[in-house]
Amino acid sequence: MYEDFYRFKEKPFSLTPDPEFLYLSKQHQGALDHMMYGIRQREGFMAVVGDVGTGKTTLSRCLLEQLDPGIAVALILNPMLSDMDLLKTCIHDLGAPPVPSRRSMAASGASLGDPGFALEMDDSGTDEDWVNSASKKELLDALNHFLIEQSQKGGSTVIIIDEAQNLPLQVMEQLRILSNLETEKEKLLQIIFVGQLELNDKLFLPELKQLNQRISIRYEITPLSKEETRNYINHRLLVAGVGSRVAFAAPAVNLIYNFSKGYPRLINLACDRTLLAGYNSQADVLQLEHARQGIRSLQGKDDRESRTPLRAFSLKKTLALAAALAVAGFLIWNETADAPNAENSVAVQAAQPTPVSAPAPRVAPEPTPQTIAEPVPAEAPQSEAVAVPVVEPEPNVAAPEEAGYRIHVDSTNSKKEADNEVARLQQAGFDAFSKQVQGPGGAWYMIYVGPFEDAANARVHMKALKFAGKKPILLSIINNG
Repeated sequence: MYEDFYRFKEKPFSLTPDPEFLYLSKQHQGALDHMMYGIRQREGFMAVVGDVGTGKTTLSRCLLEQLDPGIAVALILNPMLSDMDLLKTCIHDLGAPPVPSRRSMAASGASLGDPGFALEMDDSGTDEDWVNSASKKELLDALNHFLIEQSQKGGSTVIIIDEAQNLPLQVMEQLRILSNLETEKEKLLQIIFVGQLELNDKLFLPELKQLNQRISIRYEITPLSKEETRNYINHRLLVAGVGSRVAFAAPAVNLIYNFSKGYPRLINLACDRTLLAGYNSQADVLQLEHARQGIRSLQGKDDRESRTPLRAFSLKKTLALAAALAVAGFLIWNETADAPNAENSVAVQAAQPTPVSAPAPRVAPEPTPQTIAEPVPAEAPQSEAVAVPVVEPEPNVAAPEEAGYRIHVDSTNSKKEADNEVARLQQAGFDAFSKQVQGPGGAWYMIYVGPFEDAANARVHMKALKFAGKKPILLSIINNG
């Protein structure tokens, strides 16, 4: 849809494992170098592991393109096979011909000692015909014969198994037995396992102890860093169209990285949807809002709900939200009402909308012995549904310099739940804490993030909390001492 608009020759962020689009990060280059080294050194077994979506399959396809023509390769993409099916697939991919049977030699009256006798492979019938009807012994004989001929010609044979963590134990033991095909100086068959992190756990099973000991090269692919993510996006844009006119702004790249955690598959998904959002608004530079829209579409969130937040709630949800807000308001009020003196007390007041058409002149607030805490209207993303309209404060009315801010995240009557929530928030990078107050039915625990010296910093954390699925309330604490 957007390819013509942005002048791409093809989609830059397709999920198909195209080696042309492979970005060789430090990790991917390291994995490729280890596999090439193992093949050149005729190592028997190699294992390359990585989490889901780190680009292992694309790397395997890239390896195929870099191998010498004299290397015979079989690429197994579906490891959920029996040992017989695996043998058939390997022989079919390698193009190994069948070995002539002794019966056919006897019928011709020839023997190995006859002058001028030459051993010829039986090429009768199609390749698939003999492979599908062959016995296990015939398959093993054909493979062994093929491996010896490859070695005599100076070549080698490599079997690459993708998604190797799904290999049945019986098949993995069969592969170990196949690796016994060797000369006095080198292995005739090299096997590369490419799989998810679970492959490591599987290899350490007692049943696979002998196989695990034979793996001489291991490498783990990790997700991309933030800088590598930026380079990855630019690389794929360049490959898709040198003359393209699109660019990702730094804030958009940062959001994509935070969403994807550096996993190439998630980067591709987020970038593809971001390009679609940019195309809809005819934008050449993809901004933070385009990335946010793209990621929201991946998460199954409808933008129409964010434009009509009140309609997004059913009556039951609306009542539940109102009840939760009422309890939170009571607890905040009760917390401040129990303060030891009036100077430190807090009163929660609703923010009053100020008509924009008639801005009020700036006047100094009347001195008061109280500390006033009032909900500050946050610049919330459109996706959050609210029960009452939020009105931005009048631009020329600034908060006093001595103002402090904190964010109310949640309330609970369980100290354990409060402690767990605080721990989760802190682990996510928020300065969280809890405070005990007396509420309905006993002690309640208020969970806050903060404090913050200025509203701008507090609103940044508000957006982060909302993006994490929380329903924060921003409070302004003004102490006139």
